Amino acid sequence: MSPAYSLERAPDNDGVLRMRPKKRSVVVSLIAALLASACATSADRATPVEEQVLFVCEHGNVKSLMAASYFNRLAAQRRLPYHAVSRGTAPDSTTVPPAIIAGLKGEGIDVADFHPVAVALADVSASRRVILINTTLPKDTQPAGLALEQWSDVPAASVDFIAASAALKKHVEVLIDDLNKSKLN
Repeated sequence: MSPAYSLERAPDNDGVLRMRPKKRSVVVSLIAALLASACATSADRATPVEEQVLFVCEHGNVKSLMAASYFNRLAAQRRLPYHAVSRGTAPDSTTVPPAIIAGLKGEGIDVADFHPVAVALADVSASRRVILINTTLPKDTQPAGLALEQWSDVPAASVDFIAASAALKKHVEVLIDDLNKSKLN
């Protein structure tokens, strides 16, 4: 097949030889148009950059993990450009408690492979919002000028998973609504 823009010498209506684009079959032209359209469409649909939301609890493997899990699921359902991460101020384990794994699995969320990480200044600095759940940030991770949000009414999930889940889901829904409103303004 010849290139789409190659030229050929051909007589014009007045009999003079002039350079003009080579003729392509209707099928080739249709395929070229469809490919050009598909390429333009995929470029136009560039994925927006996701902004980070940081949830922090004491150990980083229960409340902040649950909140981040609920947040990510709801943000994905609403097709919002946010992604949450979970961190702890004083992680004391490398795993998630079995009761929390089971509780979240019952809600369709798999956290069995999650490993808690201590919060760092880089986590805080990279976040659009920082939510502290029944904890405070260590002094070396205090951001300059970033407002911190405190959720101090979340019960212990190890004692009452259902109550903790309900409280976190309620907070997450309000947070996502707030982020969505501020994104629109």
